[in-house]
Amino acid sequence: MRSISPQCLELQFSVICEQLKVTLEMKLLSTAFLIGTLSAICLGQKEPICRSDPSVVGNCGHKIKGYTYECRINSCKKFRAKACKVTGNFFRSRDACNAKCKDTGKPAQSGVFEFFNRTVSQFLQMILSLMSWAGF
Repeated sequence: MRSISPQCLELQFSVICEQLKVTLEMKLLSTAFLIGTLSAICLGQKEPICRSDPSVVGNCGHKIKGYTYECRINSCKKFRAKACKVTGNFFRSRDACNAKCKDTGKPAQSGVFEFFNRTVSQFLQMILSLMSWAGF
């Protein structure tokens, strides 16, 4: 039986480690790309207010009914609270919520490029921050 020299073993381990490193980097990059794409779709909505949560102010006990936009499903949902007032991503009617936030797939004539530019810009910022976080 032939024995393997320590130098040979070290070289083999070095090659295996390098292959694992490349594989992990590719998986990390793929995951970052997927997260970035999904986030950019959500963040590319018409108005910044549509990405926030409704803000309940005070404890007056008034029953406040309205709608809030959820970007992950591109839909306005009913929102109920007992408060003095609600601000942020809150609308008195579903029509007002849809008009402000819902992506109908038919952006305004001048809004197509604005939407595209904002989405791509936010996506690139996210990718760059993920890459710097990962040490690339």
